[in-house]
Amino acid sequence: MGDRNIYYHHGPGAELGALVGAGVIRNKTAMCLDRRLQDYAVVYLTAGSGWFSHGGGPRQAVTAGDALLLFPGITHSYGPEISGRWSEYWLMCRGALFSALQTHGQVDPQRPVVHVGLRPALQAEFSDLIAARDAAASRLRTPRATHAEEVELAARAVLLITRLGRAAPGDQPETPEWLERACQALSAELHIPIDLRHIAAACGFSYERFRKAFAQAIGMPPARFRLLRRIDRAKALLMIGHDISQVAEQLGFCDVYFFIRQFKTVTGTTPARFRGKSVQRQT
Repeated sequence: MGDRNIYYHHGPGAELGALVGAGVIRNKTAMCLDRRLQDYAVVYLTAGSGWFSHGGGPRQAVTAGDALLLFPGITHSYGPEISGRWSEYWLMCRGALFSALQTHGQVDPQRPVVHVGLRPALQAEFSDLIAARDAAASRLRTPRATHAEEVELAARAVLLITRLGRAAPGDQPETPEWLERACQALSAELHIPIDLRHIAAACGFSYERFRKAFAQAIGMPPARFRLLRRIDRAKALLMIGHDISQVAEQLGFCDVYFFIRQFKTVTGTTPARFRGKSVQRQT
């Protein structure tokens, strides 16, 4: 599976700011060559390594844990060192809020690559924001409610980009070993039931202490974190043509109807509609 694992939604243009695109690409194969955007964008590399060129300059090596800050009107290119071994989250934004980040030095075109590390909390924040963007694009709202939601999403994106722009070498705390172990366990074997008490014990916590510590570190309870991983996987399977009932079975949902309800709770749309939109975007 390659670059098809991507989803993109335009919201109504907001003068203040709008998160106009958000997605995830796993096992990337394609290169982006001599691209010049009209909007601001962020690419957070979560697996693999490759190269990046900014403003026509020489290529520099990038690796998992790097964030690429892409600015309007500046030509850039990037791609994987080995095809299929690059995974990323990405956001695309426009409006006065994002222009102000550059104007006031929160992000700097002279520093387009920042190393923030592979932090589970940051990955969860990207994932949650992408799910919120996806859900907002699928709802039918009044113009006033839609505009308010767009601004809220933009504000969340501004805070995220600000933290990335302020990152400096060595200023990111290391992820505790127990948290890495927990995130790996919660992201593995998505097709079978998981006992959170066993994970808590393996991390040296009681269940209640583990649940609270995990939520404080990641920003969501462990059950929510695992559900998002399952829905991410469901999206990937739907986008490469798997039947809805097959996806429900492969991911261990008790029945297809429960899967549909869970999918809609996270994304704001049904698996059938999501798959239909994905097919339209690929044709």
